Amino acid sequence: MTVLALGCTWLGGLAVLRPHRPPQPIGGPAWVARAWGLGYVLLGIGMAAKMTTMLVGKEPAWPMAVLHWAAGPLLLFSVAAAGVSQRRARRRAGGAVGGQHRRHK
Repeated sequence: MTVLALGCTWLGGLAVLRPHRPPQPIGGPAWVARAWGLGYVLLGIGMAAKMTTMLVGKEPAWPMAVLHWAAGPLLLFSVAAAGVSQRRARRRAGGAVGGQHRRHK
């Protein structure tokens, strides 16, 4: 779990600091990539802190729950915003979305 937490923090940190450079885990505007990255950073920090407190034998404190509750909506909304952004970009480029641009002869 600690390795997963560190991986989430690393990947999220890359997305926050360099939103459109490889590895690019999410598309869309820079603010979407940064929001997604921030969500992953918060998730990774919360998981690492929870694992550390459990290894010591204590119960996780309330700030760790707050980190998880903050990370969840950030991740969900950023993924939804990326999907909307990509769909709009396809429409602007003239790509057929669901057969809407097909005309009968």
